[in-house]
Amino acid sequence: MSYSDVILRVEKVWKEFGGILALYDVSLDVKRNEITAIIGPNGAGKTTTLNLITGIYPPTSGKITFEGKVISGLKPFRISAQGITRTFQNLQVFQNMSVLENVMVGLHTQTQSEFLSCLLHLPRVKKEEKTVKEEGYSILRFLNLEKKGHWLSSGLPYGEQKRLEIARALAAKPKMILLDEPAAGLNAKEIDEMSELILKIKEMGISIILVEHVMNLVMGISDKIMVLNYGQKISEGTPKEVQRDSQVIQAYLGKG
Repeated sequence: MSYSDVILRVEKVWKEFGGILALYDVSLDVKRNEITAIIGPNGAGKTTTLNLITGIYPPTSGKITFEGKVISGLKPFRISAQGITRTFQNLQVFQNMSVLENVMVGLHTQTQSEFLSCLLHLPRVKKEEKTVKEEGYSILRFLNLEKKGHWLSSGLPYGEQKRLEIARALAAKPKMILLDEPAAGLNAKEIDEMSELILKIKEMGISIILVEHVMNLVMGISDKIMVLNYGQKISEGTPKEVQRDSQVIQAYLGKG
C-alpha cells in the first residue's frame, strides 16, 4: 500500500488511564474512500480509539497522522478543521434547537463573518445566513429530513435523530467521518436504511471509520475490519478474513 493511498495512520498507539491500559500498541492504516470498521466486545477500546483520533484524549505514546500531518495531541477543533468529523455512541443532538439549526451548527466552519458584522447584521451577513440555510436544507434533503427542518429535533423519532447527527457531521464537509454505533437502537428496516446511507456517504468520496456491534451491517459494507480485544488488536483484514479468524471467533463472535 502506498502512503498516498492512506488518509489516516495510527502508529503504535498506547493509551493509559490511571495505570490501566485502554489501548496498547495499536496500529491501523485507513485508506481513502473506504469503510474501515472497528469491532470488539464492550470495553475493547473502540470508542477510545475514536477519541484519540478526534483529539478528545491525547495518546500516552505513539502518533496519529492525517494526510501526512501529525494530529495526535491537537485540540478537537483543530482536528475538525483538518477534515475529520464524528458522531457519538450516545446521541449528541441539540434537543432545544430545530432540525435545520442543528445542521447549521455543523456549517459554522464554512462561515467567515466576524462578531461585529453579525452584531450589526450587515448585508454580507444576511447573504451568508441565506447561503448557510440553503446548504443546510440541501444536506437535510440528502438525509430525507428536509420536510422536518422546522421541527424541534427532540420531536424526531430516534432513528431520524441518528440521521440528524450524521447530517450535522456532514455539514462540515469532512474528508473523513467517524461513526460510533450508528445502528444502535434501530430496528431492522432502519438498519438497512443506515447501511444504504453509509454507502452513499462513501460514494461522496468521504473515508469512513465505523464502530458497530450490528455484525450484518459491518460485514455487509466494510472494506476492512480491525478487531480489538482488551485494548489490543487481535485481527485485521477483509470481512471474510476476519470471520474465519479463530481468535475473533473465540473472543467476539462466539465459539459456536
